[in-house]
Amino acid sequence: MFRNIVIPIDLADKQSVKAILPVAINFVQAFNATLNFVHIIPDFGMKVIEDYLPKNWSKDQKKKYEEQIQALIQQYLPHDMKVNFRVDRGAVYDEVIQYANEIKADLIIVSAVRPQLRDYMLGPNASKIVRHASVSVLVVRED
Repeated sequence: MFRNIVIPIDLADKQSVKAILPVAINFVQAFNATLNFVHIIPDFGMKVIEDYLPKNWSKDQKKKYEEQIQALIQQYLPHDMKVNFRVDRGAVYDEVIQYANEIKADLIIVSAVRPQLRDYMLGPNASKIVRHASVSVLVVRED
């Protein structure tokens, strides 16, 4: 049923990553699917802010997050699992939906909220992904 699963992850929120991984692993193993991690570095919204950052800031950030995803894959996922990942920049929800469309995903699994935002049902990015994605979206609640 599901062959290509996208998991948007926020590497700064280790708790939500740990909460979503068991669910993702179960789906991947049950359907012999490919797991596609995506981490989006948010844009600052104004080019003028980026002018004050170090010259290779964007490239260095991307490399740092790619290394973190590779470490996560090695530490938590079975070695025979089919896994891809991408680190990109932009509006989180737009980039996740674009990536899902690009790879022809048939499921997106998102984490519901960060612990400090328990008063909300969904975070802003997760809710936009749920509303605008053209594929099924599974929302995983943290314990």
